[in-house]
Amino acid sequence: MMFTPWMGRTFAGLAIATGTAIASLASLPVLAEETFTHEMGEVTLETTPTRFAVSNWALTESLIALGIDPVAIPEAEGYRAWVVEPALPESFTDLGTRREPNFEALREAKPDAILISTDVAMALEKLSGYAPTLVYSIYNTGSDEPAIDRAEALLRNVAKLAGKADTAEDVIASVNARIEAAAKRIRDHVGDDAKFAVVRILDESHFRIHGKTSLFGSVLGRMGFANAWDGEVNGWAFRNGDLSDLAKMGDVQFAYIEPVAPTTRESLFNSAIWKAMPFARNGNVHAIPASWTFGGVLSAARFAELLADAVTGADTTASGS
Repeated sequence: MMFTPWMGRTFAGLAIATGTAIASLASLPVLAEETFTHEMGEVTLETTPTRFAVSNWALTESLIALGIDPVAIPEAEGYRAWVVEPALPESFTDLGTRREPNFEALREAKPDAILISTDVAMALEKLSGYAPTLVYSIYNTGSDEPAIDRAEALLRNVAKLAGKADTAEDVIASVNARIEAAAKRIRDHVGDDAKFAVVRILDESHFRIHGKTSLFGSVLGRMGFANAWDGEVNGWAFRNGDLSDLAKMGDVQFAYIEPVAPTTRESLFNSAIWKAMPFARNGNVHAIPASWTFGGVLSAARFAELLADAVTGADTTASGS
């Protein structure tokens, strides 16, 4: 049978079109039904989600760490001020506040999965009406597990959901290398037996003292340093303390998280009781640039580097990569 030239061109065109279509299909999420367990149940998905909405900053930074830009994020300006790194994507929907998501904005963002933590779990059923919703938390879990361990578990859970398990392991390995490098810098400067307090100064007489299971407290543990506070903490792993709690710590390396109101700083640091604290008398007070104490693994690594910079007096080496 003979083919005319136009018929050859037609079949060739069909072959090219078919090949292009197959290639396009190959780039789509795999159609493989899978069930994922989260803190409040199970969700079965037929495709790998790519458009995520998130309820907090720890989930935000975890997705970005995996190379995924969330399509809906709450309180972006707060993220930029406190979390800082990794940087937010150029384009996303403003989801409102971390406690009260904007449901109209959520609908317009068209997510194919929503990630939340227990602090907004009361909205799980309503959120599930917009897209499959999964609960993954680092804090307020009723567990004494160190926050950095839970942050790693959260990253692995999100990575499994997004088909990026290998990427999660690469991120975790990088984070631990950064923490160890920061620890070595600190040990070289103050020795192996240094004890640290990590505190947020609320006003002249009220302080948020982070315990050993907090994110920054568990980073200290991973670095091999003791936490000066071993007393009770709340579900967020900190104690709302006062000056008497600081006085009990003795001569420690006192790291406080910026920002502190200028009037508070002047009043506290010039007070007789502050000047009598051993850590203040001995010059062991270190200011840490704004850092998110309730973040994920990248916040943990950034804190370790900022702490090392403060203790050694070096220019910052912290990054979000």
